[in-house]
Order: sequence, then structure tokens, then C-alpha cells
Amino acid sequence: MDRSMFSSRTICPALSILLLAATAQGADTIDGQGVRNDGGSSSKSWVPYTSQGYVGINLGTSEYDTACYGPFSCENPDVAGKIYVGGQFNPFLGMEIGYVNGGKSYRNGGRLTAQGLNVSVVGNLPVSNRFDIFGKIGGTYGWTDTSASPLLLGYETGSRNGLGLSYGAGVAFDLDKRNQLLAEWDRQEFRFRPGTDSVNLYTVGWKYKY
Repeated sequence: MDRSMFSSRTICPALSILLLAATAQGADTIDGQGVRNDGGSSSKSWVPYTSQGYVGINLGTSEYDTACYGPFSCENPDVAGKIYVGGQFNPFLGMEIGYVNGGKSYRNGGRLTAQGLNVSVVGNLPVSNRFDIFGKIGGTYGWTDTSASPLLLGYETGSRNGLGLSYGAGVAFDLDKRNQLLAEWDRQEFRFRPGTDSVNLYTVGWKYKY
């Protein structure tokens, strides 16, 4: 894995959005012909200490950073995704709790799978009456399973679990006060049997604000 992917150039965009969101001042909403007037939802939330709750689902593809060796093919998953619930501390800062599945990656004559439970702080910045950008940072407690060809001597296989860093960013578009479409990139760190590597998720999603 390229450890430089964890440099400030990679993490700073998400942190910048979180910082701006946490310090943002001004009105909650955009008047006129915009769709927001109260954050788009009621005061209810399933996440403790938050309001304006929502649920969401994202589907797309993923890319495993785990190395490939010898003549074996490397195929990233066709399908990956996540489901989640969230809420807002204020209009600009919230929290999400969700389940992430990186899909099945075929490589080294075997298969890799990664899934986990994620908790993230989310910063949101409205840039128009319907369009937002957001960033997130948190942690994922993941479960992985690794298999490989018996010809790959010395390659460690089996199951492993543990906690890893996660972060990401995306854009969102409000269809109305309760329904939102998203395009998102997430990077989840997982503990595989050969070593710690990351899985990048590239997804589109739907969020319902209840």
C-alpha cells in the first residue's frame, strides 16, 4: 500500500470542510425559492444528542489497496456500499453511524472481503439553496477475510478484525425538503491478515430526512 495516501493532501479536504462547518455562522436556511427552511427535517433523530435525523443508502464500487503478486489477476468488486443513520448537532455539523461493505475482491488466486461498523463526524456546507458539499472523518471497526492460491507461498490468509481510520467527502443535491441525492468517496482502513490496508468506496446514494 502507498502510505503517502494518508498524507495531509489526502485528509485535509475532509478536515477543512469539518472545520468550516464547525465554525460557520449565520442562518440555518436559505429563503426564497430554496427548499430548506428548517434543515429539511424535524427534531427527531436516532443518533444520541442530535436532531434532524436521516437514513441513507449508498451503492457503487470499491478499490482495494492490497497488493497483487505474480501472475494472478486483480479484480476489484463490482458492487460495494453502505447503509447509515445520522443526525445534526447544528446545521453544519453532525454524526453518522453505519454499516460498510467493501464487496468481494478477487486477487492472488483467492478472495478478499471487508465489512465493518463506522462512526463519523460529518461537516456540511450549503453552497446554494439545493447543493451542499460535505466531509467526514471517523473510525471503522472492520471484519476481513483473506484467501489466496496455495502457490503463493508465505502469503498469510484467514480472518482478522480491528479498528481503522475512515474519511471521505462528497456532494449532495436536495430533491425536496426530505429527499437528497449524493455522490461520495470514502476511504476505510481495514486490518487484513497480511497487514493493514485501505478500501476506497465510490458510491451514489439516497438520503431521507425524517
